[in-house]
Amino acid sequence: MKFSEIIRGVTVTKMFHLIYGHMTPTQEIEISRIQYDSRKVTHGDLFVAIRGTLSDGHKFIEDAVERGAISIVLEDDALLPDSYFMHKGVMKVVVSNSRLALAQIASNYYHNPSSKLKMIGVTGTNGKTTTTHLIKSVLEATGIKSGLIGTIDYRIGNEIFPATHTTPESVELHDLLNKMATENCEYVVMEVSSHALHQYRVYGIDFCSAVFTNLTQDHLDYHKSMDEYFEAKAILFNNLSSTSHAILNADDQWGMKISSRTKASVITFGISAAADIRAVNVRMNMEGSRFTLLVDGNEIDVETKLIGRFNLSNILAAFAVCKSIGVPVSDIQRALKNIGPIRGRFEQNISQAGWTAIIDYAHTHDALEKVLSAIHDLYENNRSGKIITVFGCGGDRDRGKRAKMAEVATRLSDITIVTSDNPRNEDPEKIIDEVMLGVHPEADVFRITDRASAIKKAISFAAKGDVVLIAGKGHEEYQIIGNNKIPFSDKALVDSLTNSVI
Repeated sequence: MKFSEIIRGVTVTKMFHLIYGHMTPTQEIEISRIQYDSRKVTHGDLFVAIRGTLSDGHKFIEDAVERGAISIVLEDDALLPDSYFMHKGVMKVVVSNSRLALAQIASNYYHNPSSKLKMIGVTGTNGKTTTTHLIKSVLEATGIKSGLIGTIDYRIGNEIFPATHTTPESVELHDLLNKMATENCEYVVMEVSSHALHQYRVYGIDFCSAVFTNLTQDHLDYHKSMDEYFEAKAILFNNLSSTSHAILNADDQWGMKISSRTKASVITFGISAAADIRAVNVRMNMEGSRFTLLVDGNEIDVETKLIGRFNLSNILAAFAVCKSIGVPVSDIQRALKNIGPIRGRFEQNISQAGWTAIIDYAHTHDALEKVLSAIHDLYENNRSGKIITVFGCGGDRDRGKRAKMAEVATRLSDITIVTSDNPRNEDPEKIIDEVMLGVHPEADVFRITDRASAIKKAISFAAKGDVVLIAGKGHEEYQIIGNNKIPFSDKALVDSLTNSVI
């Protein structure tokens, strides 16, 4: 693609392209690919230097040039002199925000694929994955081909691809969207993380619907405060057009703050609060949930295999989205009835010995409390024994939630085992030390650093009627230790230990 087409719409503060004393028309330069990782650069590529949390792409400009980059987009004009670029025969393009430029360049390179799709974005601390899977499942059940981008995987129709990020970097994102458009997807349902919004990964994408699930403490290692975290989430709704829909959780104080900040049509959903779409007469057991939706003055009966009050919010959000884009209510009812549990989200495994293991992705104190509360609600009349909880906290992440998770776990569990999650570059023992600060004094607590050993210990305690909750990693099939991903799956280990009957 010609450089002039790739750079269209990008605000350039300076462009230098003097090769050995001769000007070359920029529009004649052909760009092979777009890269932001210098290690992937080959001859003819355009390299965009972006600043990350751990490294700065500006430090790798010379590496990119040596590997064959013919154009460099950067923020720091003074980093390398113009003479360097002249000598190397490389175009220098200076911008005020290289992440913003990267999003625009990626969209141009893939011919603005989001404009050919109807985009649905879901943001919030918890519930994004379940909500996006529910929406896509309803759409597919009604014959609408859709793509999905999220934490567990990426999907184009029925094809499944491994996920690298909840929301990919803009180059990979537009590549995915281009493939979805090529495969004739009509809708794309995607999780939109606060990092992605703050880092302009979804800049320029017009969403027809956006969902706010909830906001509780997480990622404060990055955002520094709840207000900053909220402002990042709010970007999705600030940019909605007047023809879009903002689907907001009326039970969440942060969600309702958005209603006055968006030009979109607002639809609220809730359980306890008065809302446009509200669940009443809720009945749950271990097989599923039944409830009545109050919508536009009508009562709609809903059955689902999902359980837990937290999942009710996800179902309400999905219902609101699907109804807002014109899916008939009867089709939504039928689809919701047939959708099974989402992988790694309150995933039950009943052992032959009569105890139940539940694997869940809960990795914040709010999510952990909701899952444990659901266990109390659902199993109170069906269990004769204990609740045993295994959890850990990730390294290089928000340290402020560690003790809070311990407080929740030890308050709502009979036995708690604190273990390792993804320690990354922190000492697992020091992480556990911080977690233990929140333990209730009278709690029955064990600390077992090795996660496999911790899960085995929990299961060794389990008897008929007990529930073992293994929280934090859910669907993940690895453990991040240092900079390495070590194969590890909570579910695979539990399956091997339970002789599962479901």
